Amino acid sequence: MEGGENMDKPLEVVKKFYDITENKKGEGLETILTEDMVFVGPLMKSSGAKEYIKSTIQFIQMHRATRMQKQFVNGDDVCSLYEMDIATPTGEIITMEIADWILVKDGKVAKQKIYYDPTEFAKAFGMDK
Repeated sequence: MEGGENMDKPLEVVKKFYDITENKKGEGLETILTEDMVFVGPLMKSSGAKEYIKSTIQFIQMHRATRMQKQFVNGDDVCSLYEMDIATPTGEIITMEIADWILVKDGKVAKQKIYYDPTEFAKAFGMDK
């Protein structure tokens, strides 16, 4: 097949997704998401690519670094374990340990579900009240 063959592989799609969110600050995100993409996290949920992109672009501004620990693939499911550094409104950096489950359909991210302890994040962003 042509050069695009690897893009249909779930792990390659997820790696491109992380590259867009980390290194390209979200530029091109719409090209890697299904229109009905669903996101679920401890403090937020979204339905549809447009809603996801809007909230993600805001979040990306606080993102400082991601350190990938491990990735597992099972069919169209990719689970990634990583540490993420986030800048808080006070300028402090917090590190979150995240388990991230992404479902890939037709070469695009269709669902993302993240798991982490939101206590420190909620406190840093005044969401614990």
